[in-house]
This record gives sequence, structure tokens and C-alpha cells, in this order.
Amino acid sequence: MEGRVDDIRPCVGASFCLSGRGAVCLHNPATGREASIPHTITKSSTKRRIVIAGGGPAGLEAARVSAQRGHEVILFEAGNQLGGQINIASKATWREGLANIARWLEGQVKRSGVDVRLGQKARASDIEALDPDVVVIATGGRPNFDGVEGREHAISTWDILTGNVELAENILIWDDSGYEPAISCAEFAAKRGALVELSTYDRHPGEEIPKANLPIFLRETYNHDVVFTPDRKLKRIYLEGNKRIAVLANVFTDEEEERAVDQIVIEQGTLPNLELYDDLKPRSGNLGEVDIDALIAGRPQIINNNPAGRFQLFRVGDAVASRNIHAAVYDAVRLCKDF
Repeated sequence: MEGRVDDIRPCVGASFCLSGRGAVCLHNPATGREASIPHTITKSSTKRRIVIAGGGPAGLEAARVSAQRGHEVILFEAGNQLGGQINIASKATWREGLANIARWLEGQVKRSGVDVRLGQKARASDIEALDPDVVVIATGGRPNFDGVEGREHAISTWDILTGNVELAENILIWDDSGYEPAISCAEFAAKRGALVELSTYDRHPGEEIPKANLPIFLRETYNHDVVFTPDRKLKRIYLEGNKRIAVLANVFTDEEEERAVDQIVIEQGTLPNLELYDDLKPRSGNLGEVDIDALIAGRPQIINNNPAGRFQLFRVGDAVASRNIHAAVYDAVRLCKDF
């Protein structure tokens, strides 16, 4: 009615609202939480300088909310594009609609006057030179290969979806997360002519995917002859000639079997990128600590256990733990709305 069409948050067809988690939206954490998370951010009585490291969904939401609070916001992004892992996920065939999350957040951030510094990987010295009041670490994560012997012979779903690694003819994807990346990668590879087997620790592929979307994933992968092998643990990888040998073990019987393939893809979520957080932690007033009770109650963070500290320090999104887009933006809004 006001003509602010660009401010309307787009539905991206993720069906997160149909996942059984309640009436919640993948990228609008206020939906279904109106009693605790406002749709409209009110201005703070005190203007502060907020520095954010990382331009994925968590960092962008932190910047959006902080700017709407009336603060001066500076956002560092190491890459040349905002969006973080959304840019990877949206490359997977029919999931391109996810890119609209990044586009909307970027538009909101820029219209709110955030100082966006693309192509600049934030260092502790860069941040301290800005004399911030609050620093938010949203540096995301990196693919997790832990626990697999011979993991140096494997690649990640990121490598396939971004084209960083040339797709081979015969690949095995092993999934220990149950979320979208592995089956998206399987669909992506199969549609490009690869022979794909998707093995998972779970009882079936996509165990954690919203049930409204899983049938589409299954239809598309079955139509392109992806083979599913459930109830398997990837124990080790070794080389034999020009092949990579994956040793899979049945999680119930421990019986082992082998696959000789050209590529092995491991999907176990991510591990936090904590170098910057660790550098800044001893110089912060709260030593990076979050008052969980205050966070849940919607009160400002006032911990000060290091009187010599010059700023408050927090982390959000995959810089905390491997989760999803919803968790990332929810982290950011419930923290930053009280800055």
C-alpha cells in the first residue's frame, strides 16, 4: 500500500513452514514468534558502532537489524558477493529461488545505509582500528571431513556445486547430515551425466529435509538413476590405481563393503571458522560470552568480565555451529534487536 514493494520479503518455496516445526518461515524468524521477535525493528536510544565480519545470512541479518536500530554498521565480506552458503545452495537445480533470500537481505542492508566492504577479509587489526562498540562474528564454517580416515582423498558438496572441482563420471556421495546439501549435490551431478550413489548414515536420504520438499528431491534423483544406500558409515578411503576406494560399514551389523569410484564427496555439515573470533576474544569486554538467560528473555547483553576490553564480541550462524539458514537469521535478529 505504501509502494515499498522491494521491502516485501519474498517466499522462496523452501517449505520450511510445512516442516512440522510450527508456523515459521525459513528466512523470517519473526513469523510465529511475534511475542518475542518483532517484525518491525525499533530504534535504540543510543547510537553505537557495530562491526560485522561475514556477509552470509547471519551477517546480513545482523547488519539489517543493527542498522534499523539506528546504529552505524560496517560489514566486511571476504568474497566479492554477499550471501555466503546461500550462493552455493541456490546452484542446485530447482533451488535457485533461495538466491532471493540473499538478494532481499542485500537490498535491505544497502537501503539501511550499511557500509558494505566487499573483497575485504576482516582482520583483528582492521576491526580494532574502527573502535567498535560491538563486533559480530558471522564468518560461517568450512566443510567438515572429521572422522574419516583418508579424508584427504575426498571433496565436499561445495566443490561440486560451485564447479571448483571438475565433475567425474562415477561418484559416491556420503551424507552424515540428512539435510539438503548431499541430495542436492546428487541431483546436480546426475543431471550432468555422472553415475551417482548417495550413501547415508540415516535410514533414508534427506532425513532432515522438510517433508514437502523431500518428494521433489526423490523424484528428481530417481528420474536420473541415483542409487541410494542407507544405514552406512564411511569408515575410510584409500587409493587403488586411478580409483578411490570407499569402505562403507553397515551401522547395524558392522559388515563392510567397498566402492571403487572416481570421486568421493563427504557431507557432514561445517566446522566454525573461528580464527578471527579467537583473535578478538581476549580483547573484548565480555570475552565472547553470551548471557543465555538474557538472550532468551530478550534483554540486552551487559556481561563485562574483562574491564580492559574495548568492545562486546558475539558470534552468530555457522560461526557457532553447523545448522541452516533459519538458525542463522534467528541467531542474528534475537541478539541484535537489543543492541
